[in-house]
Amino acid sequence: MTGRRGWGWAWLAAAAVSLSPGGLSGQDSVIVIRPTPATGDTARGPSIAPEVVERVLAWYNDSTTLRFNGSTVVPAGSRLVGRVAVYRGTLRVLGRIEGPVAVINGDLVVGAGGTVVGDVLVVGGVIDVRRGGALEGEVTSYEAAAPVARLPTGLLTQSERRRALGEIASAQASFRTGRVNTTLTLETGRTYNRIEGLPIVFGPSLTVLGTTNVDARFDLRGTFRPVSDQTRLRDAVGFAASTELAGGGPPARRWGGFGAQAYRKIVATDDQPLGRGESGWSAFLLQRDYRDHYEARGVAVYGFLQPTRGLRLTGALRRDLERSVPASDPVSLFRNDATWRPNPLIDDGHFRTLRFGIDYDTRDDVVRPSTGWLIHLDWEQSSSSDASPVSLPAEVRPAIAPGDYRYSKLAFDIRRYARFNPTSRVNLRILGGGWLGGDPLPVQRRLALGGPDVLPGLPFRALNCRPAGFEDNAETALCERMLAIQLEVRTPVPVALPFRIRRPEIALLQQILGIEQAELVLMGNAGKAWLTGEGPGRVPNNRIPKFNEWDADIGVGLDSGGLGLYLAKAADSERGLRFTVRLQRRF
Repeated sequence: MTGRRGWGWAWLAAAAVSLSPGGLSGQDSVIVIRPTPATGDTARGPSIAPEVVERVLAWYNDSTTLRFNGSTVVPAGSRLVGRVAVYRGTLRVLGRIEGPVAVINGDLVVGAGGTVVGDVLVVGGVIDVRRGGALEGEVTSYEAAAPVARLPTGLLTQSERRRALGEIASAQASFRTGRVNTTLTLETGRTYNRIEGLPIVFGPSLTVLGTTNVDARFDLRGTFRPVSDQTRLRDAVGFAASTELAGGGPPARRWGGFGAQAYRKIVATDDQPLGRGESGWSAFLLQRDYRDHYEARGVAVYGFLQPTRGLRLTGALRRDLERSVPASDPVSLFRNDATWRPNPLIDDGHFRTLRFGIDYDTRDDVVRPSTGWLIHLDWEQSSSSDASPVSLPAEVRPAIAPGDYRYSKLAFDIRRYARFNPTSRVNLRILGGGWLGGDPLPVQRRLALGGPDVLPGLPFRALNCRPAGFEDNAETALCERMLAIQLEVRTPVPVALPFRIRRPEIALLQQILGIEQAELVLMGNAGKAWLTGEGPGRVPNNRIPKFNEWDADIGVGLDSGGLGLYLAKAADSERGLRFTVRLQRRF
């Protein structure tokens, strides 16, 4: 107990340092991190325009450019003349530079007595001009990192967009007739699971370009499920049809819109410890499906508003039939003679759900963020007049008669990304949610913790609120609330991984997985899932569990973007080391 109490105070201190605006500022030798550059015009957003990338490459690769790879200092009293470029490091100017300067995926610091006479371009970093420093020229700064990589020759080249694993087996064909864009899609559904096997998704999407910057979109998708269902509780074919009217141009710049949907699809439950791509590969390779599923049939209307860039408000009203579906027996590459984990029963019924969401995103890069915030809040209120609750242990939920059923629920995911030098980063994530009011949560909205994502030092769903003596081969998530904190420090590994070997098959694997320069990851996680209310083993509705009751782990890993290897150890001394392979970044 004493060890876990220490964990709680450590998490509070880490959160205070990482979230405070000045938490990473210090003496003169430390780079000051700001949300916007100190000088010049700024173009913010998760990506860089192609013309900016071309300018960066031309600048750095010019034969007349004096190139530096890594952090560089121009000492006091010294003088550089000509075009200068620095890649992946801080350019610290204490002397004088006469000529244009570019800093690519790094910061520019002009100290007391330092001067730059010429145009300045900083991409993927910030500009910090200290008292007594000067910039004499046109200044341009972009916070988003440039998608470039260094070749063995020392020159830069544009990095190819990482291909998501779900896009490996997919095909698209697009054509335009007048103001109508048509796209035909055939893909694998981007996942693999014990309910559908490998679903095949196909269908057209039409976008009508309006003359007043308002576009209409019509989308029809059919889903063929090749795995048969002997119980006849699941259809072999599903569909999703939607129409949307949106204004403002491209998706990132749209100010708002509204639409409607009709669907019959397989839906994953709220407890999702891994993304669907990672979960799919785990199921296909190792016969371990980390998700649970149910079928939803219904209609929905929705709307969204983007008052400013990075902020999105959404609302939706839907009515659907949610019903249990059994696990099938799809093939897996390894462990194929094992038995799939059963898919839990859910509380079947017609549900009417009102949902509101807020998304706020100021990250400098969507794939590899180094600064910014990502905040997601989701509130829902749902009711049913014909719900058929499944039987659960009385310690989890008292018996509920079929019929009227109402509840409300909240979920949140808050992430903060910050740098304490040009290459090392500290990332903090706080996530949680659960029951707010009304009847106890239905099975398909319940939560659990433990496994490869939030608490990798614990087994899958080690914290699922299962009472002692209750046998449940499905390992159903039974908790009503959850709260967790994740902290990690990332720094580049100075040596190259063997994936850089110049062999065709290794190069293909590197391109598919999106393998990049490896990073050393030091991580710590803490969390708790619980039942709320009065009674033995429960936490009152107006409280969260004490920090000395939380579970925690620490770990270390190597992350190369498309492939991550981690070792984690629970704070509980009774548990050993756990090894995890990830195909995407932790958060």
